[in-house]
Amino acid sequence: MSFSKKRLKVTLYLGEKDKAFDDKGNNTVTLENFRVSAQIQSGNGQGVSPTAKIMIWGLSQNIINQITKIHWNTELSNLNSVKLEADNGDGIYHVVYQGTISFAYPNFGSAPENILTIDSVTALNHQVVPAKPISVNGIADVGKIIETICNNMGMRFENNGVDLKLSNPYLPQTELEKIRRLCETANFSLYIDKDTIAIAPKDQPRKTKVALLSPSTGLIGYPVPNLQGITLKALYEPSVIFGGVIEVKDSLIEMANGQWRVFGITYYLESELPNGRWEMEIQCANLTGGAKVAK
Repeated sequence: MSFSKKRLKVTLYLGEKDKAFDDKGNNTVTLENFRVSAQIQSGNGQGVSPTAKIMIWGLSQNIINQITKIHWNTELSNLNSVKLEADNGDGIYHVVYQGTISFAYPNFGSAPENILTIDSVTALNHQVVPAKPISVNGIADVGKIIETICNNMGMRFENNGVDLKLSNPYLPQTELEKIRRLCETANFSLYIDKDTIAIAPKDQPRKTKVALLSPSTGLIGYPVPNLQGITLKALYEPSVIFGGVIEVKDSLIEMANGQWRVFGITYYLESELPNGRWEMEIQCANLTGGAKVAK
């Protein structure tokens, strides 16, 4: 592994009508080369939306005023959003997180440099804003229903082999709650990841590229076995995704070597901070279920 400068880019979107960051009417601002500290939590529960806490230093008073929000449970308050991208040192940005801003508040206690803290939940607006009910007479394909809902939300749909039918489904909930209800009723796995709704057969992974983790490619310390599988730490690697498969290689903990389904990731990413963190904690389950024994 070689050492290189890591960077974070934050993009803020104002969704409320007639709100802008400047007098030209721009409702989007992209922040690069700022001091940023972010903690992103994905998974660790069926159908749980990823969450983020992002701290940004040194913003202008105008940006702070436009994005600060303390009222969350209203339709207008769920229109602003944030996207976080990470450059792993190769000059290429990868989306780590995007979601609806739930709270945003400034801290001027460290003057002259202020800090804006943003709390966010992926697809929060689709979780709380009312939507039209869906009703199907007769046999309905679960995947097609979810695809329609994703189109309504403006999110990508990824079906990893779910072929299930329901009889006469009626879904009066918000858009995201409709999908969660289908997940509970039809008993499949649901992965909410950035701008994507992914489904797979129960306890099965997404059909994505397998990410390799070894001591030479970013594995930190030693994986820890547990009743569900293993937990491990690694340097941030964009090919590791929620619901995907990782392959652990060359670990001294022999039973940890092999392929695992990722059911939880916590990212700790910091840029322009001395000794900033650039790592992730990963929770994994055995692909085949049951205990895994070292060979």
